[in-house]
Amino acid sequence: MVKSMTGFGVGHARTGGWRAELTIRTWNHRFLSIRTRSLSDRPQLQSQIEDRLKGTFRRGEISVWLDLQPDRTTGDRHVFDHEAARAAYAELDEFARELALPSAPSLEALIRSGALQPAAEADADVWPAVSEALGAALAQTTSSRGEEGATIALELSRILIDLDEKAERVAERLPELVASLRDRLSARVAELEIALDAERLEAEIALLVERHDVQEELVRLRAHVGRATGLLKSDKPVGKEFDFLSQEMLREVNTIGSKARDSEISGLVIDMKLAVEQFREQVQNVE
Repeated sequence: MVKSMTGFGVGHARTGGWRAELTIRTWNHRFLSIRTRSLSDRPQLQSQIEDRLKGTFRRGEISVWLDLQPDRTTGDRHVFDHEAARAAYAELDEFARELALPSAPSLEALIRSGALQPAAEADADVWPAVSEALGAALAQTTSSRGEEGATIALELSRILIDLDEKAERVAERLPELVASLRDRLSARVAELEIALDAERLEAEIALLVERHDVQEELVRLRAHVGRATGLLKSDKPVGKEFDFLSQEMLREVNTIGSKARDSEISGLVIDMKLAVEQFREQVQNVE
């Protein structure tokens, strides 16, 4: 199944005291390029996300944006680091007793000491929420790439059918081309009043026909078309091979045009060049 490199997906999750929203956008690119935003201070989390992306995509530019916030609606996470605050209070209380102060330290004194610091979280604490949001975003992105890929596959199939039909018409024209070459050479010999025996004339005609024969090029061209048609049903990434086949198909079409100097074939060659160019443009967005 052909997949496009253009896609979009958003995933939401709320678990473990965290709310995560993760957005994925993808575009066409010769290789796999991943850009993560808002994750420069979380290298381990960034690495985990990139590993998941590399396991899903083979080509394309992938842009990821993560919005991660504490979930205030649950009691799963403390806003402040309670253990650090308790330790700080115990130290203040001990100091107050040493100074024989009349009362224990107050909450205000604790705040002024800077003991109420935001609770630190490890990447392992936020990963469940991020992983769930990432999974949802990946599913949506993969689906959108598949839908566009199906549309591209239909267009590629149409182009390949048209290209194969044009090649068949060139093949059908070849016997007439050979007859035309024979008549033209015979007429030229007669015009110049050159004395050639029948065997020598046939040898010259054979050389002329061989110079303009495009049978091998047609066989290779149609083989490339057949290979590309088969790849439309492949479950593997086929964009790079499609790109290579488009180059090979254009090479054969150009050779046909240069060797078979015939007005009708020349017209078909122009049509085939246009078809190959359309094919090449479409496969630029295939994974």
